[in-house]
Amino acid sequence: MSAKTVSLESRIRQYWDDLSSHEQRLADVVLAAPGQLAMNTATELAISAGVSKATTTRFFRHLGYENYDEARRQAREMQNSGSPLYLQQFQSASPLDALIQSHLEREVANLVNSYRALDAQQLSQVVKAIAGARRIVLLGWRHSQTIAALMYRDLVHVHNDVRLLPRAGDSLAEYLAALGPQDVAICIGLRRRMPALEAAMNALAELKVPMLYLSDVLSGKAAKQANWVMRCHTEGSLIFDSTAALSGVCNLLCSLVARERGKVSNDQLTLIESVHQWLDELE
Repeated sequence: MSAKTVSLESRIRQYWDDLSSHEQRLADVVLAAPGQLAMNTATELAISAGVSKATTTRFFRHLGYENYDEARRQAREMQNSGSPLYLQQFQSASPLDALIQSHLEREVANLVNSYRALDAQQLSQVVKAIAGARRIVLLGWRHSQTIAALMYRDLVHVHNDVRLLPRAGDSLAEYLAALGPQDVAICIGLRRRMPALEAAMNALAELKVPMLYLSDVLSGKAAKQANWVMRCHTEGSLIFDSTAALSGVCNLLCSLVARERGKVSNDQLTLIESVHQWLDELE
């Protein structure tokens, strides 16, 4: 790992014993909410830690940065990547009611902006492709797989061949090799994406598998391989990104697929309900 890519937290741990008591006090403030570097000036940071600006300058040079601005640029990059550590702010002094209201307003804004961004013509094409596919595969890693699993749970009720990937202990190649132009892959790529997603989408493109890519507004390089791209707003008011809008759009998409499949969908739902009763699976 090059010096420029070493995280701020790692640098502080590495040089902790060499820091002065004032620099260690500053380090404690920085570690409590590293994201504040993206917004605060060196003077503001010094005041919040109760140290001099000169101490702040020495501190960041001690950690290997050329100056404070270099550290701030790195913090901004970490914020843009979606790191929860860099998204958290000092919120302890805010009244709970204010935090709840702010959170609600952000969730509503995400929903409104995401639905307004939907292209009806593209949505119609996607629905028809998924509804008519021989097989549907859903791919996602980390928190993206949570959304993929949510869609799987709905689509499996209305389509008789739906796969959620990757499966534990298996390789992707064993599943992707069986796919072709008559299938559809739904790829979920929320920020902090793993390289495995782009690699899988490159392979799907080679196999000529039509792809829907669901992501946040910063969709990344993987979007270039997709036939259709749907971007949802995921900005959070607190430490974590919001998935409310993405969940809503996925619900809409799956519901429209069920509607498109019509009697086939209803027949499968009827059979599933009958088997539930035979197995006495649900209350």
